[in-house]
Amino acid sequence: MKRKTNTEKTNKKKAPAKQASSLKRGKPGTALNNKAVIKNSRKNKTPGDTATEQNLFSTLLELMPDSIYFKDLEGRFIRANKACALKHGFVNPQMLIGKSDADIFGEEHSAEAFNDEKNIIKTGIPVLGKEEKEDWPDGRITWAVTSKMPLYNSDGKVYGILGITRDITESKLVQEKIKESERLYRSLFESSDDGIFLTSDEVIIDCNQTVLDIFKCDREYIIGHSPANFSPEFQPDGQDSLSSANDKINMAFNGFPQRFYWQHKRPDGTLVDCEISLKAITIEGHKVIQATMRDITQKLKFETIREALFQISEAAFTASDMTTLYKKIHEVVGTLMIAKNFYIALYDEKAGMISFPYMIDEYDPPYPPKKLGKGLTEYVLRKGKSILINAQIDLELRRTGEVEMVGTPTSIWLGVPLKVEGKAIGVIVVQDYENENAYGEEEMQVLNFVSEQIAQVIERKRNSDAVKAYAEELKQNNMTKDKFFSIIAHDLKNPFITILGFTDLLISDFGEFTDDEKLYYLTEMKKSADASHNLLQNLLHWSRAQTGRIEFNPQNIDLNNVVTSIVDLLKPSAERKDIEILTYIPKNTFVSADEDMLNTIIRNLLTNSLKFTDKNGKIGISCEQLDHEIQVCISDTGVGMSDKVKSNLFKLDVSQSTQGTANETGTGLGLILCKEFVENNGGTIFVESEVGKGSKFYFTLPKVL
Repeated sequence: MKRKTNTEKTNKKKAPAKQASSLKRGKPGTALNNKAVIKNSRKNKTPGDTATEQNLFSTLLELMPDSIYFKDLEGRFIRANKACALKHGFVNPQMLIGKSDADIFGEEHSAEAFNDEKNIIKTGIPVLGKEEKEDWPDGRITWAVTSKMPLYNSDGKVYGILGITRDITESKLVQEKIKESERLYRSLFESSDDGIFLTSDEVIIDCNQTVLDIFKCDREYIIGHSPANFSPEFQPDGQDSLSSANDKINMAFNGFPQRFYWQHKRPDGTLVDCEISLKAITIEGHKVIQATMRDITQKLKFETIREALFQISEAAFTASDMTTLYKKIHEVVGTLMIAKNFYIALYDEKAGMISFPYMIDEYDPPYPPKKLGKGLTEYVLRKGKSILINAQIDLELRRTGEVEMVGTPTSIWLGVPLKVEGKAIGVIVVQDYENENAYGEEEMQVLNFVSEQIAQVIERKRNSDAVKAYAEELKQNNMTKDKFFSIIAHDLKNPFITILGFTDLLISDFGEFTDDEKLYYLTEMKKSADASHNLLQNLLHWSRAQTGRIEFNPQNIDLNNVVTSIVDLLKPSAERKDIEILTYIPKNTFVSADEDMLNTIIRNLLTNSLKFTDKNGKIGISCEQLDHEIQVCISDTGVGMSDKVKSNLFKLDVSQSTQGTANETGTGLGLILCKEFVENNGGTIFVESEVGKGSKFYFTLPKVL
């Protein structure tokens, strides 16, 4: 038998039986909102006091911004405040009475709410602070935080539900936007090609995958550690890494973003050249430093190699004698790798002799000239390729009789053949007697890369006539380019004179011109601007090609796709002159070429044909399969050209500024670019043309076999 509490006994004695359904919640026997219960349980209260409390409760209920409601055991509303009514689209709370969630919400939320209420009625366990997604019949979605608790009558039985709901839709949307921003930031953060890490309180608090890739380590090695752990003690400029880094971080914290070169250190001790940017950002109210790092090791290495090649090439003209040239080569190689033991061996094929005109060594004196033997140098000449030999490989080669001991044994030996037009003229060697890790595959690739230039420089210097011829060729090239730039300056000047002249006229006499006159001047200015823009674009491409800043990246390309896309691009220009462009390039016609260069070649040749073809003319694009090449032909029914014009067509120092059939202007630079790019791709270009009979431009490209 259940034991009754004192409160229950008191309430039962004082409350009439007919009031068994009094409005109550909490533990059984605790009165809440039933007039009879309140009256009997508070016998010291006067009727006026009870009425006052009821009025106060009703007032508070109506003033509450949250939705407050009471439901019966079937989930029907039996009372609600004004906020609840308005939430559901009713002016008067009485309009809610008798309705259930199924009458006002969508199926998903009403079913979930009903299940919650059934569970509360069954177990007596309230649901507190539950975040709910509310779907509505009109398709709206809102969000709320709801608390629901059981209502007990005087017998301790649940007879209904009290619910309090607070709308959090606005804050939820804000949260979702914040989360979306965070997801977007994280996505950008993780997908960045640059390394990004965040530092706070002098330690790294986060980093992306690129940082781990650069340092070649896992996240635990980075997070929670000071950036100073990832730097050598001193930077290449001699500055103390720790104090220098702190200075730069403090500057960034004080609102002065930093950008600088920095050398980092990996866990294995290898150094990484980086470009670093620092700036202060605020995350969740805390200021942190965002550091962006870019690994520029390969970039610096390439620049160093390029500078080395330049210095080697320059030495051919500045060195007064061969010994000076060899010293310069040694000095340049020393900027690329350890070269304290270095020699150059030259091979005389006719005499079968090998000489050592330059040799710097810690232990051995310069070797005298000798007949070909079985030294490591001769081994490289026989193999015709670069060879890296450590002490173990050296012993094995001697054991098998491939080589014989010459000089002092070394820990590591690297020899690279010097070749001119595929023929070995000697060997360049670096060696180390103590550090077996002084050279590896990377050093072999670098030395192999510069060896061709070294071989050419030595060959030129050894042959004074070749040197003079080269100097004369360089002089002629410079003269040609000087003449070329004079032509370009003249051709750039003319359109600007037109633009400036018409601009002055329009500004000074704008009101006196008719609309047709204004349109004419503006059209002519547009033509001049277009001509200048096209000239500058071609000039930029040409200058980049001359300075080696255009990378050659050959790929297998379907010629049909390239031609189709360019023809589509030029259709508006062709339609203005009623010119028909016919394409005869079969699909799956593959060539090996740099795609950007190929686009430039075809676009310039087609543009040239459009320029010199009259209205209602035709332009054709076809190709022919040769043994190892594909020959492309771009023909037109245009004005053609004389033999004199043809002979000067691809020359820098002759102006080809001829007006087109619609007074289009140009300089011929586009055709010079075509020649440069065709030859870069291993092809040739030529033209067939007669005055009044049109032109045919042919160029070849390697075929994909």
